[in-house]
Amino acid sequence: MPDTCTPEFLEYETVKRYADSLDDLTEKERGERLATLEAFAAHVERTPDQMVEEIFDKETRKYRKRGFYSDNAKAFAAQIDGPKSVQLQRSNIIRSFFIANGYRLPPERPDWM
Repeated sequence: MPDTCTPEFLEYETVKRYADSLDDLTEKERGERLATLEAFAAHVERTPDQMVEEIFDKETRKYRKRGFYSDNAKAFAAQIDGPKSVQLQRSNIIRSFFIANGYRLPPERPDWM
């Protein structure tokens, strides 16, 4: 998996907001997280701005498509080989993107629950 993303991807307003929340990370860690987010956006075939726009209906003030993104974050993370903890870390990158933009995805439930 690449540890950098395309310059065009960094131009999205929601990506800029997320990138600003990663200031405490090294450049390599920051690049890996942004590349993971770009891969997820390709996975769900949406831009980051579309993802944030459609997760919450501002008129009704209710979440929409939260299950869609939560399920896809889990499926996206499961694509990589590795321990469950690594997969969870990958899906948490997607969750942190939504949090940085003001919305929450439900946390992933452990298998034993």
